[in-house]
Amino acid sequence: MDLKQFVTETLVQIAQGVSEAQTAVRDVGGFANPALRGVAGRESYWGSLETGHHVFLVDFDVAITVAKGKGTNAGAKLEVTSIFSLGAGGKSSEETQSTSRVKFKVPMALPVDFETKRNMDQEIQQEKAEAKAIAAKLRRQEKARRL
Repeated sequence: MDLKQFVTETLVQIAQGVSEAQTAVRDVGGFANPALRGVAGRESYWGSLETGHHVFLVDFDVAITVAKGKGTNAGAKLEVTSIFSLGAGGKSSEETQSTSRVKFKVPMALPVDFETKRNMDQEIQQEKAEAKAIAAKLRRQEKARRL
């Protein structure tokens, strides 16, 4: 598997796993990755978006092999190292390989539980409406004071 495919599949499967777990967790009365605002102490995640999504850092520590062939299928290929690999697939047997370790982090906002997201959005709308009403009341009081 090449590195691009490995990273893509890993991130997609993490998001799908969280999404699928949300229904099962909700069925037993909990919430997996609830939407939250203003959370103090973010030790376990990197940051938050205004939408209530938390951004986690997905750590990758990958061993990759660069194989450079000589002959019929020459060229360099970057692959995530697996425990074993099978087959030569019609390429010549003369090949050089080097293995390297690559570490990197990918920020990722996981899917939030839809029920907690809906509740959070309703709270935000209510707060905005209350703030708008207070601002209108203050404008009326200021206007009355001027008269």
